[in-house]
Amino acid sequence: MCGILFRLQLKKSLTNDSFHKELWNQLMILNNQRGPDSQGELFKSIQSQSSSLYTVYLTFFGAVLHLRGPSIVKQPLTDNDEEDVLLWNGEIFNGVEIPPGENDTKYLFAALKMSHNIENDNEEKNRILHILQSIEGPYAIIYWQSSKRRLWFGRDCLGRRSLLWNLHSEEDNFILTSVGCKISQMSESPYFAEVSANGIFYLDLDKMLSSTSWEPFNNFLVHYKWHGVNSPVNNDSSCILTLPFGKVNDTLPNPEDLPQLPASSDLSNSYIPSISLKIQDAIDRLIEELGDSVRRRIIDIPRVGSIQDARVAIMFSGGLDCICLAALADRYIPKEEAIDLLNVGFENPRIQQIKKNKKTNISYKDNSIYDVPDRLTGRQGVEELRKIAPNRKWNFVEVNVPFEEACTFKPKIIELMAPSDTIMDLSIAMAFWFAVRGKGQVTSLDDSEEIMIDYESKARVILVGVGADELLGGYSRHREAFKQHGWKKLIEEIQLDVDRISTRNLGRDDRIISSHSKESRFPYLASNVVSFLCSLPMYIKADMRYERGIGEKLLLRHVARQLGLFNASFLWKRAIQFGAKTAKMTNENNKEKGDMRVI
Repeated sequence: MCGILFRLQLKKSLTNDSFHKELWNQLMILNNQRGPDSQGELFKSIQSQSSSLYTVYLTFFGAVLHLRGPSIVKQPLTDNDEEDVLLWNGEIFNGVEIPPGENDTKYLFAALKMSHNIENDNEEKNRILHILQSIEGPYAIIYWQSSKRRLWFGRDCLGRRSLLWNLHSEEDNFILTSVGCKISQMSESPYFAEVSANGIFYLDLDKMLSSTSWEPFNNFLVHYKWHGVNSPVNNDSSCILTLPFGKVNDTLPNPEDLPQLPASSDLSNSYIPSISLKIQDAIDRLIEELGDSVRRRIIDIPRVGSIQDARVAIMFSGGLDCICLAALADRYIPKEEAIDLLNVGFENPRIQQIKKNKKTNISYKDNSIYDVPDRLTGRQGVEELRKIAPNRKWNFVEVNVPFEEACTFKPKIIELMAPSDTIMDLSIAMAFWFAVRGKGQVTSLDDSEEIMIDYESKARVILVGVGADELLGGYSRHREAFKQHGWKKLIEEIQLDVDRISTRNLGRDDRIISSHSKESRFPYLASNVVSFLCSLPMYIKADMRYERGIGEKLLLRHVARQLGLFNASFLWKRAIQFGAKTAKMTNENNKEKGDMRVI
């Protein structure tokens, strides 16, 4: 994980530029928080051959969180003659060959530079696009290709790493950054926006420098969009990017594909639908594919600190998605190592006020005020994990957030999540920020008596269960689609969710989590997992004929039971803002809606 930051300035903008100097300093501070292990800055100037008006100044800044390889690879990364420059915020888990235990940044840089040996310009661009297309893993990249004076940049096709720009501001400064900051003197419209994850871009500085008059930066921007495996491509496009997974399988089930529903009297909350050979094969394959995804994301993490400190933590509500990740992580992390399970709960000021009004005795040292729904299912979940993996040290970290503390850090969280700016964004961002900070309590034995002691997670890698609901039919709108229009509408709704994963909230989540010098990893969004789940017929993944807690994410429920997680396999979907009760914290007057902007 890194904080990456870039600025392009025109010569005329270097004078009387106090605003941009202050902005740059703020952005460096925020990016430093993402990468505490190494920071570096590099300057370049490029003079036009025809006009001194368009001398441009390039500034590259990188802050590194060391998570790969035996030693830190400092950024910005340059070659011996300091011509090409790479800023890389990502992880290569597959696709580009990286020797075991090595750092991916330097191997990616070497692969990109190999494209310079190609004489044909389109073939050279295709080579760069092919490298970026081949990467299995999250990334945001900024790459200066000196020989062609092209500034390449972009995000992976699912948008798992943040990258912001100020492209549409009427200025002669162009900025790319992992995280933005509050800019009070600007208009109501955000100064920074998300760089779209629907393709890879380059800024053609060669063309810009040959221009005789100033033009907006987007006039010199080239955009290569992602295309589906079988999607048509414009005939005039010789360079293409192909998504690593196909469309959702739209096969409708035949009557013989579906098990007969039991009588309503037999359909209890713990009913288990029958498992055909085809479904059993899908269960085994999902355990294999998801297990491989988890393995690639947790091996070879450099140890920082004590041998007792966990290297991996999991955002843990005890729900179906995260508990399956925990059970699979147990297979690949050495048995003597701990795993941190981060569980967050917020004090609900309204409930406490009601109790006060009723003169109910309340002790604010009593952790029962944090027994939110996710805390209760989390405790149940860790007990199940302890049964299937009794030799593992599972640190169930109870992160308790008083109302006053939430209010104190609320402005900081609003700044970090920008340009995301809704009430729902804030409620989710607050849950992530406090959970990943990892300051809480764990249970310890003292003379055979359980006591709660203070604990702070040192894990730098955080596994997050995002993606399971989109791919496996976990949202209530999926059930409603099936209820209204059957299998066809359900498939369309799932396809819509898969299509918009890259435009949802992963950039926001990255900005929040990385502010603690930690990195989020999403095993359900690995290319092999997405491709496999998209290829399956819908009736194998979800069957909304069954009640809630049975039919949605049916395949994952079968996986949980095969992993020994029987109780968790029947839990309902519960969004984190409701499970941790942040929705009550951010919606203070109880009248605001989730899509309303934070004021």
